[in-house]
Amino acid sequence: MDPHPKERLPLLAVLIAGGGGTRLWPLSRPEEPKQCLPLLGGRSLFESTVDRLSGSVSPEHIFVVSNRNLEPLLRAAATAIPAENFFCEPGPRNTAPAAAFALARLQARHPKFVMACLPSDHYIADTDAFRRLLEAARMLAEKEFLVTLGIAPTGPVTGYGYIEQGEPLPAVDGFPAFRVRRFTEKPGLERAREMVRSGSFTWNSGMFFWRSDVIETEFLRLQPSIGRTIAPMADAFERKDHGAVIDKIWAAMPNLSLDYGILEKSDRVAVLPARGLGWTDIGSWDALIELYQAHPELRTDVPAGHIDAGSKSVTVIRKTGDDRILATVGLEDVIIVETDEAILVCRAGKSQDVRMIAELLQKRNSGGKPD
Repeated sequence: MDPHPKERLPLLAVLIAGGGGTRLWPLSRPEEPKQCLPLLGGRSLFESTVDRLSGSVSPEHIFVVSNRNLEPLLRAAATAIPAENFFCEPGPRNTAPAAAFALARLQARHPKFVMACLPSDHYIADTDAFRRLLEAARMLAEKEFLVTLGIAPTGPVTGYGYIEQGEPLPAVDGFPAFRVRRFTEKPGLERAREMVRSGSFTWNSGMFFWRSDVIETEFLRLQPSIGRTIAPMADAFERKDHGAVIDKIWAAMPNLSLDYGILEKSDRVAVLPARGLGWTDIGSWDALIELYQAHPELRTDVPAGHIDAGSKSVTVIRKTGDDRILATVGLEDVIIVETDEAILVCRAGKSQDVRMIAELLQKRNSGGKPD
């Protein structure tokens, strides 16, 4: 590996924005999923993600992978990003095909680059720290590593994936770096406690950086059924009639995550431990409520009409035009979310399972047939 690239490669940021956000049902719906909701002081998670990149990545180098239904919402939220930088997947196929799809689109425009593959639904309090890590990750990716940002754990959370640090690498722009020994997906509580106590683990943030040629090589080596589609898709995108070709390729794509398909199998993955970012993966109502408790200025909804008698730790989030009264009596550790269409009542600490309700409703609405 060349530790000193002769020239800096352009950094292209790809925002993955096609998720359904089912854990934030009933507020998050397919037509307006969580990344589009004004959850952060009246701004959406997607808007906040774009804002974090300003000063580090020009709007011309920011690209958005989503679906056709969400494209109008996302374009309206980020008018500085050129319209041609919004890439619509032919259908949902998880993050590995989405990354390959974006890689092919970008290769049709740029011969070689560093690609930052970023979720669009996270909260980061310290933007300056994020931008410094962004540059360090870029530098490490130029040395032919697949780079992930690992979040320093604040406790034994079981809803996150964990990354074990292996052999130390030379510091990058003042940040320590390590080879990745292994990934552990959502451990049990006792195992999570052991990992946090060891000091050798970070949470998997899902933020990845790599050189375009390196990630294509890894796709070909580790997931050839996806890797072999990148060059044909790149060639097709240069033609005006590419739609039918892409649709045919896409129909054969597996449903596979980047973590499982590439990162967990590659021997060239490095982690930059990220401390002090104030990072939150808003993947559940519990996580959002915890964020509001730490940063009350971010909460703009007012749960009007809620009356309580004798309850403890009841959180109510209402987005409804109805002025009816919501009364609670003698409850403990409960989350209530009300919209005009639905009401969720959930025990605190169990909101990760809300996705099961969204899945059941989806099957019911499709006549009982799974997708």
